[in-house]
Amino acid sequence: MVEKLLNSLEAKDHKFLDSIHALNVESDGLLTGESEQVERLIVYVLGGNDKHFEYIQDSGVFMDYANKETSRNELISTIRQAIENNWK
Repeated sequence: MVEKLLNSLEAKDHKFLDSIHALNVESDGLLTGESEQVERLIVYVLGGNDKHFEYIQDSGVFMDYANKETSRNELISTIRQAIENNWK
């Protein structure tokens, strides 16, 4: 399930970036609202809640993943650590 959600997230990000390039405008790399919903679902599927999502969102791990600065395995591991340690 997480793999399917991550694939969906990547597809949404590619469409967003393609649109930005087609319009020939600068992008600050912010994700769309739909992408944020998918990110939230990933946290929920892994056993987290809203507070875990907020912590993970603030940590920038999804942005690092989107920018290819971290791997899919590292992303999932970080989310699981946050949930297991109840980081909020």
